[in-house]
Amino acid sequence: MEFRILGPIEVWGPAGQARLPGARQAALLAALLLQANRVVSVDELIEAAWGDRPPSAGAAALQTAVFRLRGTLAGVQADADGRLSFTSGYRLRVEPGELDLDVFRDRLRDARASVAAGRLAEAAADFLAAAELWRGTPLTGLSGGYFEPRVAGLTEDHLAAVEDRMDLELNTGGHARVVADLRGLTSAHPIRERLRVQLMLALYRSGRQAEALRAFQDARAALLAEVGVGPGPELIELHQAILRGDPVLTGAPARPESPTRRDDLPRDLPDFAGRDAELRRLLGVDPDRAAVVIEAIDGMAGVGKTALAVHAAHLLADRFPDARLFVDLHGHSAERAATDPMAALDLLLRALGVPEQRIPQELDARSALWRAELAGRKVLVVLDNAASAAQVRPLLPGASGCLALVTSRRRLADLESAATLSLDVLPHEHAVALFAGILGDEDSRAAAEPAAVDEVVTVCGCLPLAIRIAAARLRTRPTWTVRDLADRLTRGHRGLAELATGDRSVTAAFALSYGHLADDERRLFRLLALHPGPDFDAHAAAAVADVGVGEADRLLEELVDVHLLQQRTPGRYRFHDLLGQHAAKVLAQDEPEEDRARAVEALFGHYLGTAFDGDRLLAPHRPPIELAGVVGPRRFLADEDAAVRWFDAEYQCLLATQRLAVAVGRHELVWQLAWTLTGFQVRRGRIHDHVVAWDAGLAAAQRLGDRAGQTLAHRSLGRARAQLGLLEEARGHLERALALAEADGDLAQQAHVHNALAVVWERLGDGTVALAHATNALRLFQELDNPMWTADGLNSVGWYAGRLGDHARARDCCEQALALHRQHRHREGEAATLDSLGYIEHAAGRHAAAIGHYDAAIALFHELGNAHYEANALDGLAESHLASGDTEGARDAWLRAIGLYESQDRRADADRVRQRLRELDEH
Repeated sequence: MEFRILGPIEVWGPAGQARLPGARQAALLAALLLQANRVVSVDELIEAAWGDRPPSAGAAALQTAVFRLRGTLAGVQADADGRLSFTSGYRLRVEPGELDLDVFRDRLRDARASVAAGRLAEAAADFLAAAELWRGTPLTGLSGGYFEPRVAGLTEDHLAAVEDRMDLELNTGGHARVVADLRGLTSAHPIRERLRVQLMLALYRSGRQAEALRAFQDARAALLAEVGVGPGPELIELHQAILRGDPVLTGAPARPESPTRRDDLPRDLPDFAGRDAELRRLLGVDPDRAAVVIEAIDGMAGVGKTALAVHAAHLLADRFPDARLFVDLHGHSAERAATDPMAALDLLLRALGVPEQRIPQELDARSALWRAELAGRKVLVVLDNAASAAQVRPLLPGASGCLALVTSRRRLADLESAATLSLDVLPHEHAVALFAGILGDEDSRAAAEPAAVDEVVTVCGCLPLAIRIAAARLRTRPTWTVRDLADRLTRGHRGLAELATGDRSVTAAFALSYGHLADDERRLFRLLALHPGPDFDAHAAAAVADVGVGEADRLLEELVDVHLLQQRTPGRYRFHDLLGQHAAKVLAQDEPEEDRARAVEALFGHYLGTAFDGDRLLAPHRPPIELAGVVGPRRFLADEDAAVRWFDAEYQCLLATQRLAVAVGRHELVWQLAWTLTGFQVRRGRIHDHVVAWDAGLAAAQRLGDRAGQTLAHRSLGRARAQLGLLEEARGHLERALALAEADGDLAQQAHVHNALAVVWERLGDGTVALAHATNALRLFQELDNPMWTADGLNSVGWYAGRLGDHARARDCCEQALALHRQHRHREGEAATLDSLGYIEHAAGRHAAAIGHYDAAIALFHELGNAHYEANALDGLAESHLASGDTEGARDAWLRAIGLYESQDRRADADRVRQRLRELDEH
């Protein structure tokens, strides 16, 4: 496909140009394309599409808009609807070369790199190719607070590219042919001084001195009129140089002579791959106009900080002709202590040719001399492997025209005036390119086994050092295939042990970072290896380390600063896979077994206890189980919303905790964790996960001989399998649960199981049996004198009576249920009963009343985050709209239902509703 936003928004595919119906579709697509291949939050997309007038049900309206956008894309490419995916927001997949903005940036990067390397013909071709992508104002037709700054930013990028191209033309003899272009540009952008300078220079070099001087007067007048200031220094200096006929104006400006031409840069890597965005940023340095620039590059051990700094330094070398200096500060070195700033300054000053007798013996004086020696020079300094900001400060240039590239494993946030650039691991495709590049063009193994290469770089965690070592091992073993290497890396989780060659080792690199930690930081780092989930917060860290939450937060942030932990979202921390393996290794070596056991128990207690409290907030009317042996601090959850947010954040960790409990034989924890997850999983429609959790819970309860636990497990599995359409399996579980409950005389469980059996029998097609089970459940609930359960029972009887056509009885039962639910503020029950009333009124032909009930149910379900039942209610609402003659209302509700069904992986329901939409369109 082809996506165009550098002008009017367009989408092209094999079937031609897509038709974007309306500005809202264009706005939604533009917002996704501006962050292509990244997740864009729901709130941001609503702001982009609706501006400052968002709809009341914003998320639902967005689902409808996204569904329509999927259809628009599918109209020009058969499989394009799969490009839009949902996690916590929406992500549009765009392949390389498909988006004109990406192509523009790539061409511009290549052009600037070619200029830096002296390949001027290539640079000119790339500048021209970049310019041809622009078809007018970017994002044409989109306005408002969301798009205005983005349009301004894109326009600025375009102008900067045009100015760079003009510089190239002026420096390669093209001054005469750009005069007309520059006149048009200065007319369109009258206060842009760089364009004014270029126009004056082009006129002067074309033999039009008087016009060049007049152009200066035009610039002065425009600046005074527009912003009330006169020309800047560059315009004034050029004007004076033209007046005196300075010979330097006839060609490229001369650079001042320097007493040294020192170049200490290490060899550039011929197989350097990736880091396109980072290089674009570093190559944007302009020594002629900027003050001293300091770029602090940080990242975990082996992520390629030095490789990036050296590669960028080589590309920038021509801009810093006076010296290119490199100093290893040994901030993380096994062989020697970190370099003292005094010693580093001695090396730097000698590199500039300062004799020994002129170098002061005091740090401040030595630093001042260093800055003085750099004045008037264009010097690039790479300060590699810094230990701290304090080590680096005395070494920084103070003069304009200089660039310092600083690398460190520690985030140097306290390095004043430095721009920080934190490196992550390579994107997967760049990691593959690095692996193939290290093998070399003559080695065909990477091209022959792409799947094995993918596996190798995945096991390496896309970490450049690990990839280099793995590829180097393969290169020196011509009899190995890539599959042989992949098998060695994955066999018995030996990845770290295999990632060593010669004097290079991933383990050694990690060990240096670990060794520089304080004792409490080392302890937390290794104990976190016990955490079973994909990430964790400060509360889980506090539990595992047996410290306060504030102390855990401090230690976690320290570990982030030295890149031993990653923080992808605020408050959530995770290991890089290889660092997680290293943490497990030092845990086994350094942590006593009894301390490890205590930490695991604390984790179990933290997650089980907090999940139990959260479930009480989500389902306060559900009778609780009794927790036994809970150890560890719970996280305080203030209210229902806080509980939902916690479950959303910790969900994968809770599933992993249950799997860990299975692995270590903590059977009671296994079924109790399944119970605590029930309310959230039902609310979020995570039915498949619910089945997996309770399958494990049933096995655990059976091993314990816990009849109550088995009854709960069979009942939960019966309900869940019924929702999945596995009706015979569901009936088997529920009948087993009923037998256990009757044998134990547990009236409450009997009643709940009867309620669940009613659902199964209705779906099996026998509404009479379903009503009988619901009636039995209501009788038992009334006998137990529990108003909430009685309300649930009344709602069930009302539903099944309505399904059998007894609308009067159905309405009476559901209205009683609704009153009870509202009296006891049971919002889940209220929403379910409103949904039942919607169906009953629809079946009775009272469609307006049905729509009112459905709307109220949907609003409540949405507010509660119960996507499963919200989708069902939307389906019912659509039928009522259709019966009342409102086809657009029906279409909108079905589109929203499809979005929810798809997000819950309910394919059969989504396909059924799509068929209803097709039938609607055919009529």
